[in-house]
Amino acid sequence: YVRIEVRIVRLWRNYNKESGNTIEMVVVDKKGTRIHASVGEQLIKNFDDKLREGDAIVLQLFKVYYATGEYRTTPHPYKIGFFPTNFIGKADDFASAVPEKYFADFSDILGGNLDHSCLVGELVSYAVKDSFTL
Repeated sequence: YVRIEVRIVRLWRNYNKESGNTIEMVVVDKKGTRIHASVGEQLIKNFDDKLREGDAIVLQLFKVYYATGEYRTTPHPYKIGFFPTNFIGKADDFASAVPEKYFADFSDILGGNLDHSCLVGELVSYAVKDSFTL
């Protein structure tokens, strides 16, 4: 079986017509590799109280499938899907800081020099220098 230790760096709830309610996450391992993980509607009650943004966890007995579609949260080619048999435990020896190797340089964002197939980081603050009127 596969066992990984990851930190949940982002967690949110989503709804769409095809899959219903889901819990979506971006998790990162100790090397800084990020992968998207998803809990389907029928499993939310099983895992909702075990998943908190910022927590370091051990995941076992999950499924892995190709990450497809236009909305990609990481450049990783796969996603993690939760099964009823998933095991989630606390990861005791996980550093609080992990490498942030996926954040884009702001000049690349402004210059349009990015891979537009997935998210590139997070906007921490934004200031407008000049005001204008329409």
